[in-house]
Amino acid sequence: MQCFQLFFSDKIINSLVQESNNYYKKILIEKYGTNYMEIILSKNSFGTYPFLYVTRGISREDILAFIGMRIYMGIRKYPNIECYWNGSFLYKTDFNTIMPKNYYFLLAKCLHFPEKEENNEKDKKSCESDTYENGGMIDPRHKINLYLEKLAENFQKNYELGENITIDESLLHFKGRNSMKFYIPMKPHKWGFKIHLLCDADTHYLYNMLFDPGKVCKDFIYTENSSSLAESIVLKLLSCIKDKKRRNVFCDGWYSSISLMKKLTKMGFLHTTVLRANSKDLPPKIKMEGYDKAYNDEILIQKYEGKKTIYFATNYKIDKEELRNIYNIKNRGVDTFDQYLEISSCQRKTKKWYKKIFLFGIDASIINAKIIYEAKTGKNSTTVKFKEKLIEQIFKIYRKKRKYYNYNNNFENNDCAQFKFNFYFHNIQNSINNNKVCKICRKKTSYICSECNIHLHPECFTLYHNKYIYK
Repeated sequence: MQCFQLFFSDKIINSLVQESNNYYKKILIEKYGTNYMEIILSKNSFGTYPFLYVTRGISREDILAFIGMRIYMGIRKYPNIECYWNGSFLYKTDFNTIMPKNYYFLLAKCLHFPEKEENNEKDKKSCESDTYENGGMIDPRHKINLYLEKLAENFQKNYELGENITIDESLLHFKGRNSMKFYIPMKPHKWGFKIHLLCDADTHYLYNMLFDPGKVCKDFIYTENSSSLAESIVLKLLSCIKDKKRRNVFCDGWYSSISLMKKLTKMGFLHTTVLRANSKDLPPKIKMEGYDKAYNDEILIQKYEGKKTIYFATNYKIDKEELRNIYNIKNRGVDTFDQYLEISSCQRKTKKWYKKIFLFGIDASIINAKIIYEAKTGKNSTTVKFKEKLIEQIFKIYRKKRKYYNYNNNFENNDCAQFKFNFYFHNIQNSINNNKVCKICRKKTSYICSECNIHLHPECFTLYHNKYIYK
């Protein structure tokens, strides 16, 4: 849990709590008006979650429990989310002892993310329409940008990057309508969001990331000094590295060009890559028969003929076979990280595109936390076992802070129950019929709850409403 909180820190959770509460307030104001609190309390709606929100709001522990439940859903996958609260032997879980189903769906609906101040000042257009004009264009990633930036800062703060670096793209599966969606036919999931990742080639630790907004809004990631979009992406990902250690950057042909290699050489980076046959500034000699290598300034280009002709390029001297072997091994950093992401991923089908990115951040934090945990303790653990231990610790924290009811279904009093008792005790009244039996103690009583229309003793009033209604 401590390793996970290094990345998914308290600042991120507190910002989620604040924005989620503000967002739900907007929903209540639209539905009930500005005096929504008085209207909700006057309706005597015990079991409704607007009442629960008015009394205590969404807390930090609620968000933590929500995250733990989503991780659990990735390990044990059922057809529908409702199945996790099903009491049958096929879908037996302890979710009923952790959080009620309706409250879980309320959190899923209200989950919201902080935005930058510059975006709040502008007149925002609706993100659902995905229409952006050239004049006064708004970044379509504004809902999730600050969340990703905070995660990337935590990734970089708690890890010292190794000698070898890998840059590649990861496709986050999404089938809904969105202008930021990409189509990559070579990927297992062909439609989704493209996220450019910078990983340690040896430990597969995610160090930096860049969410690609698509071709329509490419100006948000395009830099003036770069000659192409791929070049600007590489320079942005490497801009977080501020120490002067020499590092070898590995990436595929989509990111690479001769001009990029010259810029990285001036910046002090070693660079090893594969160039396409139609790449600019590729020496014409290298394409002729009998020529295995050529130079462009200080950049060595070597040809390897197999099923296809491949051009390896590097800015330091190395043997031909050794260059090919090193590239094939070290360029797998992001691909291995992608494989870790797919192991019991907490992703589920949703129409909200930003929730996909939110869950991606959780999965990435878990993988980085596992790498840190293994490095500090020296213990090897599988991804599933690490997630199981993390879920147990999250649920223990949640049960200590928020106790709805214990395993024996005996309600434990809390502030919200006491407030509800004080507010609704005036509902108990004398009835004409004295032969009715109390719902709790099964003894005759003349008192009745005017809201529930159930006979109760005054002593049994709180116990009944806490055990059945509040539950």
